[in-house]
Amino acid sequence: MKKSALVAALALAASLAFAPTASAAPADTPALGCVQVINLDKPPLGTDIDAINRVAAALGLPGVPNRVGAVCPTPQQTDAEHGVVNYPGHGPIILRNTGSARLQEYCTDSVSEPGATAPLPGTDIITKGLVVFGSGCVTEPNPIAV
Repeated sequence: MKKSALVAALALAASLAFAPTASAAPADTPALGCVQVINLDKPPLGTDIDAINRVAAALGLPGVPNRVGAVCPTPQQTDAEHGVVNYPGHGPIILRNTGSARLQEYCTDSVSEPGATAPLPGTDIITKGLVVFGSGCVTEPNPIAV
């Protein structure tokens, strides 16, 4: 009896380990690959939070931004089962660092500036391209990187 319970427990653990990662993001949520995704809950030194809040508010973001995607030119699949959803410039969004990011940022709302020029926090590097300001964001596993 003990052996069958152990086998069942191991089978359950194995099935959970290899199960697809669930995302809070609905399947029709656009996803973008960004040069850098900045978590404003833990901002890099030198990040001007007040300036970010002012820009996001001026662009119409409801709430306070807690993620910024800097230079986000690459539309990506939301998950492994669905194709690419075009980002309309506002609304729910998934932000990922370009490459094979293990984590993603799912934001329930966002606004963007298509031709923004801004320094990357803590660097002298000036970026030019789509900048996305997200609010209601949570960090979660990237279901494509599994």
